[in-house]
Amino acid sequence: MEYKYKISVVIPVYKVEDYLRETANSVINQTIGFEENIQIIFVNDGSPDESEKICMEYKQKYPDNIIYIKKENGGVSSARNAGIEYIQGKYVNFLDSDDCWESNAFEKMTALFDENYDMTDVVAARKKFFDGRDGWHHLDYKYYKTRIADLKKEYETVQLDVTGALIKTEAIGERRFSSKLKYGEDAVFVSSILLDRMTLGVCREAVHKYRKRQNESSALQNELKSRSYYFDSPEYFHKELFRLSREKYGKVELFIQFTVMYDISWRVGKEVREYLSEEDYQKYTDTLTELIRQIDDKVILKQKKLWKKQKVYCLLKKHGFDKAAEKYKKISKVKIVY
Repeated sequence: MEYKYKISVVIPVYKVEDYLRETANSVINQTIGFEENIQIIFVNDGSPDESEKICMEYKQKYPDNIIYIKKENGGVSSARNAGIEYIQGKYVNFLDSDDCWESNAFEKMTALFDENYDMTDVVAARKKFFDGRDGWHHLDYKYYKTRIADLKKEYETVQLDVTGALIKTEAIGERRFSSKLKYGEDAVFVSSILLDRMTLGVCREAVHKYRKRQNESSALQNELKSRSYYFDSPEYFHKELFRLSREKYGKVELFIQFTVMYDISWRVGKEVREYLSEEDYQKYTDTLTELIRQIDDKVILKQKKLWKKQKVYCLLKKHGFDKAAEKYKKISKVKIVY
């Protein structure tokens, strides 16, 4: 298939007038060459601020490289899905409109992709926090060297987002982001693609800059207030990945187990009772236990986010020792809130 551009960048736009220029400039200033190699697809998801004006400024300056779409507000999945229809690049990046790329990222990532085109469908970059927080993402350990990782062997080398990755356009096919999810839609989308080849390109030299807003206004930072976090994500993220893996391989591949357990590990220590009724809290914790019981012991033990005592608790729950788990939680005095 012939492509007009090397890379298409789909950017959903909603209430980001303070950040959008910085995001767009990080794409335009790529060393790979913007006008020759990059397409930007702005998708205005019914943004009520001055974001449209900013998009049009860039559209007028680069009419051959930028597409502008305006639609009614439907959420990030809806916006990304709308953008997919206009992709003209060999590879695609779904960039959040407040994040950025370091200037040589696309050059480094496409070099790895081009050299290994038949080996993988996704190349991921390191993720570095900025703005309200600094440092590297918790999964940065996987970037010890640039390579094509075999996910059957390196099952801890998971990819949970699309914002810091390039995806082969032809690998997307009929896949679309789930409109049922507010949290985890990235992980389901990219993991379903990774299941095809069971490999992931890992590019240590490329850096995606992930903004943690100081005013904590992002959706992720407000997740505990949303019922979707407790009920939709386990159903349409965790269980869906289990289903997809079983459908393809007859079992839940370890890297899928690790992806789900990584997300659960963030939930284990979060105090959520104030957001849920007692009935909903019980339903939520029962669901987590159901999921953990489908995860291999070694996958639980390798979770870097969990303290050792939290791992012991999860293993007790997994193997049906519920009373022992509750007793252990009391005597260990470790923070376990599920």
